[in-house]
Amino acid sequence: MPVVKEAKPQTRAASNHAAALRAELQRKKKELTAIREILLSINASSDLRSILNGIAQTTTRVMGVDSTSIYLLDRSSQRLILKATTGLFPEAVDHGYLRMGEGLTGWAAQHRQWVAVRDAQRDPRFHEVPNTRERLFKSLMAVPLISQDRVVGAMNVQTRRRHTWTAGEIEFVSLIGEVVAGILERAILQEESERKVREMQAVAEVSRAAISPLYLDETLRVVAEMGARAVNARHCSVLLLDETVRAFMPRAIYDRKPNVPPEPSWSLDDLPLLNLERFSGPVLVNEACGKLQPSHAAWAAQAQLNGLLCVPMQVRDRTIGLLNMWTESAGEFAEAQVELCITLANQIALAIENAHLIGNAAIVKEMNHRVKNNLQNVVMLLQMQLHDASDKLTPKEVLHESINRIMSIAAVHDALAQEGFRLVDVKDVITRVVGLTQANMTRPDLQLTIHVIGDSLRMSSRAATALALCVNELVQNAMEHAFVSRGQGEITISLIDCGGTLEVEVRDNGLGTAAGRTEAPSLGLNIVNMLVREDLRGDFTLQRTAHGTTARIRAPFSYTDTAG
Repeated sequence: MPVVKEAKPQTRAASNHAAALRAELQRKKKELTAIREILLSINASSDLRSILNGIAQTTTRVMGVDSTSIYLLDRSSQRLILKATTGLFPEAVDHGYLRMGEGLTGWAAQHRQWVAVRDAQRDPRFHEVPNTRERLFKSLMAVPLISQDRVVGAMNVQTRRRHTWTAGEIEFVSLIGEVVAGILERAILQEESERKVREMQAVAEVSRAAISPLYLDETLRVVAEMGARAVNARHCSVLLLDETVRAFMPRAIYDRKPNVPPEPSWSLDDLPLLNLERFSGPVLVNEACGKLQPSHAAWAAQAQLNGLLCVPMQVRDRTIGLLNMWTESAGEFAEAQVELCITLANQIALAIENAHLIGNAAIVKEMNHRVKNNLQNVVMLLQMQLHDASDKLTPKEVLHESINRIMSIAAVHDALAQEGFRLVDVKDVITRVVGLTQANMTRPDLQLTIHVIGDSLRMSSRAATALALCVNELVQNAMEHAFVSRGQGEITISLIDCGGTLEVEVRDNGLGTAAGRTEAPSLGLNIVNMLVREDLRGDFTLQRTAHGTTARIRAPFSYTDTAG
């Protein structure tokens, strides 16, 4: 009978060592593949949000964890803001935050080192980010995101079951943090630069929009809201000087909370700020209730406001108004925010001064006529939106669509203002409108090309407004339905002069008949039908084929029709 010899201890040890090496090699290969996927997703993304989501999703899948969350540091407030997550409550993104040093993730960022805990909620450093469902998770590992010795944020991974983190897992997550930190910092800087450009463009638009006293109140209300959001203030008041009563009177107010009483006027002879006799520049006040005259202190206390940035609006060394930004807490205005408010105040002051120089009665009368027609269009659109029983959009989506419709009207009015209220170039207006719609409504994952081709035709403001609204609705309809589950698409808008008849065609290369839509016409198509029938006195057809959808408007028009 053969004798089976027992394997020598050295042979078993060598075999175990080889198996361990193979497992380690396999783990490293898996990690390198994951890093490659993260870098590919970053290269394929054009915005910070997509980059962050790609990193979080890939890390969650490769690690086999239940949640990956990425926090970025806001240097002005020293808060780590939740920017991407795969397991926490999605609505907490951009709202949830940790202070530096707060919680395990804040601790990792402050101490610049990883932390890995099997039972996170029992750790004395644990801090739950409100409204995130973080209590569902047991184990947590966090690593700092450091670029060129600067902390740009932190990243954590979490599991619902208790898990003992291995040295390999800690090394892998730390490696991800090291790889993406520099990329994220550059993306943050790029986004910040783009934000500043948008802010300056907004300031320029505000200045241009305020060229008439007829627009002043509405413009100032927009400025108040835009300014408050830009600097994260809760309340903004725009006060203009009324020389008859020698006081800065509230002209526009925005507050994130409802039913807040209006800010009292600021007397020119008795300014409410103690120890301030005249304005020489911005005034930043902490604990405003203790540094205001009693009447204003009482108002601030009632409104629960405590921090104030007061920026004078000056033209040629003359203060014509005040831009007041209020916060609930003191000392929340960074230097960049103060600079933005100064720029905004200066532009508003110049615009108001220019508006006061308009004295041509004929221009004012004509503008009043155009404004009345435009406001009637706005009311009509909002009423149709209000009574649309089939509308399943969220309030935010409804507001977004309404804004795009109103911007179409504004584009026509802007063209009229530039051309002295004569006939307007329809092709130019449509190009502006579809540009705005494409910028505001295109899905992030859709590569959309829009062409505007054909004749340059001139029409009256009323006809041009109706046509611009129709094209806006048709383009939005195509963007919403034609390219579902597609990554790219094309829309072509053609304008043809058929000898006394205008033909406008909006054609897409989307799903067409493959969409299989048989439901009743949407609000947008109802708006098109009504405008074509009542304002353009024309007809509208919609044709779907296997190659896409073609919407066609035919309407008579006259080059000499200047009725607005």
